[in-house]
Amino acid sequence: MSTATIRPYTTSKLFMYTSIVWLLIGMVVALLVAVKSVNPDFLAINRWWQEYFTYGRLRPIHTNTVLFGWLTPAFFAMWFYIVPVLTKAPLYSERLGVFTVWAWNVVYAIGMVMLFLGRQVPVEYSEMPLVIDIPIILITGLMVYNLARTIMNRKERILYVTLWYFLGTMVWLPMIYIVGNIPGAYLSGIGQASIAYTWVHNIIGMWFTPAGVGTIYFLMPKLSGKPIYSHKLSLIGFWTIGAFYIWNGPHHLVNGPIPLWLMKAGIIPSVLLIIPVWTVLANVIGTMKGAWHKISENIELKFMMTGTLFYFLACIQGPFQALMGPNAILHFTYWTVGHAHLPLFAGFSLVAFAGYYYALPRIIGRQIYSRSLMNWHYWFSVVGFLIFGFAMWLAGILQGFGWMDGNQVGAAFVKVLESLHMYLIARAIGGTFMFLGQIAFAWNIYKTATAGKQAEAEEPMPVLQ
Repeated sequence: MSTATIRPYTTSKLFMYTSIVWLLIGMVVALLVAVKSVNPDFLAINRWWQEYFTYGRLRPIHTNTVLFGWLTPAFFAMWFYIVPVLTKAPLYSERLGVFTVWAWNVVYAIGMVMLFLGRQVPVEYSEMPLVIDIPIILITGLMVYNLARTIMNRKERILYVTLWYFLGTMVWLPMIYIVGNIPGAYLSGIGQASIAYTWVHNIIGMWFTPAGVGTIYFLMPKLSGKPIYSHKLSLIGFWTIGAFYIWNGPHHLVNGPIPLWLMKAGIIPSVLLIIPVWTVLANVIGTMKGAWHKISENIELKFMMTGTLFYFLACIQGPFQALMGPNAILHFTYWTVGHAHLPLFAGFSLVAFAGYYYALPRIIGRQIYSRSLMNWHYWFSVVGFLIFGFAMWLAGILQGFGWMDGNQVGAAFVKVLESLHMYLIARAIGGTFMFLGQIAFAWNIYKTATAGKQAEAEEPMPVLQ
């Protein structure tokens, strides 16, 4: 298939640009959700606003937008940039790549309208109706085909570890999406809950985690100037993610209406996740030895290392809260809200930001417009998340202990909710900081594309050592 009229890396560039638009939309909706948590009457202007701007409609729009409008296409952009670089071969079909960009965005936009109109499946993270799920699966299949053909045509015979992680995601993402979204819509009871939480956990564990870790292993040697510490460790991490992560879904239903053996079946592999997490940590420490000072000099590296740190903290938090004792206190509280944002925003979104700042100048031949805006983006994002995260974690602890003390019904329940009001205000403040950071990010990328200084021509990615 000819690609003569389309520049290389156009697919990656378009995924970057469109995902930033969805990021801003998702953050605006997130702020609406945060404000409505403080003041439920917010936006209750008339009957129409009351019907369409309820929490029950806005929250699924927010979660789906940031998961499948922002972060998933962000790692698609990394797919379509990193795979050709590491294979030293052009993308099999840039035309097909560009088609999948626009098809994904059109289908997703229709899905958002349907969610806004209340046409949704009542399963968390699976709210998209079947008429949207089927095209998403087909589009993902086209992307996998395009990248698989690129890898088959590679000129570099050695598969660098990032390609191992990306090949894994090309198998796991369609698999978990099909399992998590199609059967769950037609089942009920425990069967539906088990499938739903297998999907909820594995969208993080089998898609964002290997895609994010693969991106880290790509960026770290280039930003630090040092080769990866241990290729064997990185492969151990890959295989143990595949072996352990996929079984973690039942830990979302610990102390819930599932058999005890199924709870244990979710808890044990959750604890075993320390193995792949430790391989990443050991590789990061080994690679960065003697180069830690570069974090203060290189903003892209600062984004990536901060995201890696938050990913590590999320992987400590996850097994801890999967244990039956802590779970009895923290489950179904605001703690879960803080925990969910830890890997998705503070972890892998920061890694994606680093990837954008690194890759885009090499694709379009322009320098990043403002290093100052990059710093503002970093600090607003990190400080905003810390305010948001700690507000939710503290609220969750108070909420859980309040319920453990029997304050679950009547006036006692209302009193617990009233005591959390200040934490919900802090959540909205933290979310505002996070949103301001993304405004700086979007403006910087826009100005880079339109007014950035011309950069010297260079290989998109020097050969990895």
